[in-house]
Amino acid sequence: LVGSEMCIRDRTNITLIFRFKSFLSLNKNYHRNQVICKHSAKTDSGNRRVAVPKQTLKDLQAFHNEMNLYFDKHSLPKTDLIFPTIYGNYMCDRNERTTLKKRLTSLGLPNYGFHLFRHTHASLMLNAGANWKELQARMGQKSIKTTMDTYAELAPKKKFEAVDIFLDKLQELTD
Repeated sequence: LVGSEMCIRDRTNITLIFRFKSFLSLNKNYHRNQVICKHSAKTDSGNRRVAVPKQTLKDLQAFHNEMNLYFDKHSLPKTDLIFPTIYGNYMCDRNERTTLKKRLTSLGLPNYGFHLFRHTHASLMLNAGANWKELQARMGQKSIKTTMDTYAELAPKKKFEAVDIFLDKLQELTD
């Protein structure tokens, strides 16, 4: 690790992670030997701080350490990347998709792709009661409209909340 920085993949972009207690700061610019591997996020909102469980940070650190032990054992240089190739380089999008497909196939699961993890996270957050503004920040979207248009169908419980609120207020007025 360089200081408190680690690299991780977010969808198809290389992302820098800065450890701040139980937060991750996501910034999709990554420079390697003065070459930008991926351009910046689609919007400034793509560069964000996201609260995560401390255990997630510990698990990422442990995996990073495990990978560097592998590199030591095979006389390869250590890497700052958390999810490197077996040679310590960053994975290209095709390698990530191929690796995920192999893992899913070996488990007898369909090839859902990486975006499913993002949608699953959004769905779990919404159905657990997270508010739309927090979800917008976590997903790195500039517009709340984009967030709601994209994820509303994933939160069937939310459809009835507005009706319940309306009926409760109506009941208060008629009591």
